[in-house]
Amino acid sequence: MAQIRLTILVHETWLDRYLDVVERCRQAGMKVEKELATLGAITGCIEQDRLATLTDVEGVSAVEPQRTSRTLR
Repeated sequence: MAQIRLTILVHETWLDRYLDVVERCRQAGMKVEKELATLGAITGCIEQDRLATLTDVEGVSAVEPQRTSRTLR
């Protein structure tokens, strides 16, 4: 299955438990690449078939797959 690059947004009421949310995302199968605690965001990748599990992680407010943009030539 293909890996999907994504950004996770941590709910503002969970920012004081940011590291707990990061660990729960890892346990759900996410390979964390960057922890952006001051922004309340986590970036990384996950197998496409496990993407939905991240929406169930307590403290996660949004799961945003990375969009690729192409330039017209």
